[in-house]
Amino acid sequence: MKKALFQILALSFLGVVSCTPPEVGYLSDNVHATQDTISVDRGTFAVSARPAIENSTAPLKWEIVGFTDLDGNPNNELLETHEIRIWKESFNGDTDTTLALAEAKLELSEEPSIMINEVSGEFAFTQATKFVQNDLFKADVQVSNIKGEKLLQDFTIIKLKPFLAVEFPTEMRSRLLFDSDEGSSIAHTGVITGSSDENIPSVLDGTNPYFSVQKISNEPANSVKVDMIIQDSYGNAVDTDEITFYPSGSSYLQNYHDNSVETVEGDKKTSFFLPAPPFPQFGRNYSGNSTYLMYYLSKGSAFVVDTEAYEADKGPKTAAEWDEFWAPYRDPETGKIRNHAYIRWGVKINDTGTWELKMKIPYTKLDE
Repeated sequence: MKKALFQILALSFLGVVSCTPPEVGYLSDNVHATQDTISVDRGTFAVSARPAIENSTAPLKWEIVGFTDLDGNPNNELLETHEIRIWKESFNGDTDTTLALAEAKLELSEEPSIMINEVSGEFAFTQATKFVQNDLFKADVQVSNIKGEKLLQDFTIIKLKPFLAVEFPTEMRSRLLFDSDEGSSIAHTGVITGSSDENIPSVLDGTNPYFSVQKISNEPANSVKVDMIIQDSYGNAVDTDEITFYPSGSSYLQNYHDNSVETVEGDKKTSFFLPAPPFPQFGRNYSGNSTYLMYYLSKGSAFVVDTEAYEADKGPKTAAEWDEFWAPYRDPETGKIRNHAYIRWGVKINDTGTWELKMKIPYTKLDE
């Protein structure tokens, strides 16, 4: 009898359980930004990191609710739209070889300073940030999925930094190599190591011994012109036909020619053009920060080695010791030191106008 009663109760319990619908989906209480503060340079395009969704059921939908200042006062300045020039399609240096072809991919558009990817939750910042007056904002967002929705107040802080007309995202080098029958050896290298290099101000004001990146005109107003000038260590420009691409297998490493919609080869400078910043925009071999690596070499006839200056800086040695040092590199016919330059640019130009990029090759002078 007891056994029969237990069976009846068990069946009744199972019947109740079977009538309760299973729980569908999961939305974590701990969904959060992976960046406490998102720092963005004004006037540039940038994307934030993805939030942590803590095993919440995909797909999620993200929305911007609004912004406040750090005191909690509403401030939706980031959502105000401004007219900016945007690319409808990515620039392709292999196919966009004329101004007309590149211009066809551009349009003027009213855009906010910030958008959010509805699927990934990443913030995207546009060039319209250059019109924003305030520096700091708290972001409120909403996330939802099949389980429901959550309001995430003070999700993260947005910090707008000053506009950087020129960035140094990767290492830049000016290098002289001595050439021998056995190969090449590094004689000397001038370097800007990246964005934290303490010598960047000297590059921008033209006092650096190796590099100069300066704006020389506000025209063109909406596009970019870049003049590349390679010089000896005394500031004398070498003929442009003495500068060559860096070979890589059957092709070449990326170069500014890849990024120019039209290239003009002058006697002492090469001019590159792009209808909108940033310049460069195309990397044949690399991505990310390395997109801005641009390579060239000089021919062996471009420079002669300033042996006096080199010996003065690299000594002391006796005359006999210097003769022994130079012997492997000396051309048996001319007596000159065989050499060539390794040229590696690593700059990103975010502003319009005409820019002059100069690089001095250490311990060189033009052949008289």
